[in-house]
Amino acid sequence: MKVTLVSYGSLGDGIPLVALALGLRAAGHRPVIVAEQTAGTIAAEHGLEFHALAGDITDLMRPGAPMVQMVEAGHLTLGSFRDYQRDDRAWLEILAAAAVGSDVVVGMPTAGYHALTVAADIGALPVIAELQPLAPTRDFAPSGLGDLRLPRFLNRTLGHIVDFAGWATIARAVNRARHELGRPRTGNPTRGVRRLGAWSPTLVPRPADWPPTATVTGAWQLATPTDWRPEPALQEFLDAGEPPIYVGFGSMPTFSGTKALTDALLTGLAGHRIILARGGTHHEQTSEDVLVTGHVPHDWLFPRCAAIVHHCGAGTSHSALASGIPSIPVPFTLDQPFWARRLTDLGIASPPLDPRHPDPDAVRTALSHVQTSHVREQAALSAEHAATEQGVQTATAAIEKLTD
Repeated sequence: MKVTLVSYGSLGDGIPLVALALGLRAAGHRPVIVAEQTAGTIAAEHGLEFHALAGDITDLMRPGAPMVQMVEAGHLTLGSFRDYQRDDRAWLEILAAAAVGSDVVVGMPTAGYHALTVAADIGALPVIAELQPLAPTRDFAPSGLGDLRLPRFLNRTLGHIVDFAGWATIARAVNRARHELGRPRTGNPTRGVRRLGAWSPTLVPRPADWPPTATVTGAWQLATPTDWRPEPALQEFLDAGEPPIYVGFGSMPTFSGTKALTDALLTGLAGHRIILARGGTHHEQTSEDVLVTGHVPHDWLFPRCAAIVHHCGAGTSHSALASGIPSIPVPFTLDQPFWARRLTDLGIASPPLDPRHPDPDAVRTALSHVQTSHVREQAALSAEHAATEQGVQTATAAIEKLTD
């Protein structure tokens, strides 16, 4: 069976596809990844077939670009919609060429609409895959809108509105590109198709009002090879004292408040050893108590830390959950406040900090919270529960069932 896996986003979006591709390959299938170019390196490391979609994710993170606009505002903005650029025709052409002969096409945001229209063109079975819950439900508002607290009867209605608006914002451009390619117009290709939720049911159980076509599989995580070794400076720092506090914001772009946020975190955590991931932070000076480092695999590093200060992206939140180490959430935008609240409600994180109003005293309070025995015990227990989930295997079985 040939399965084409499609996404467009940061490495945090590409890694789950690589994990699923490896699971499909181990089950005897032929996976093909079509994603933003940053995922190509890790796909190549595992010998996976990869095709890059047109565009560069870093263009969305330059000053004034759509992602930075959302980080500044803390939510989706009209400007972020207006200024978002993609080559719809090129995407459809690349997808059509890569997916020829596919039995199944799995599409993740933000290339999901393109992927599923191509699936219909070539006669493949379409599947929506999501790293965060987006389908309408009474249990909560759409996760991409952050931590909204609404009456239950409004949650599902808002979910349908968001679902309608998502297609409405892209339909004209997609159908224009299809017309140029000699393809017929299409309606919303996500209607009624199979959904795979690639998150932990320990964090978000499957809503009871979802249809049978929706499956929560567990997270699609890529384990670091057992022979992986850190840079000597990092290993020496870890060996030199007590477990440090990790501070990092993944691939989040810098924004106008980055320096103030970093300064407040370092001040609030003063007196503790800190590993500061370079990424979206604003600090380059390594000292006796602060080590500035590049990317380090989370599944290797997080269990060696005392606390994890992070932006609550879906991937990082699940790595924190799996590590058994408490979190201090600093959510910026989109689904990050949703995951921050889930970690807090599970009892494995402090209440979220506001990145736009950094306060060293709030940092100290959050650290005291996650140092309590109750939070640490709950983090360890939750990690044990999550360890029983087999996300990739469950997703592979669900895809296989489609073609039985």
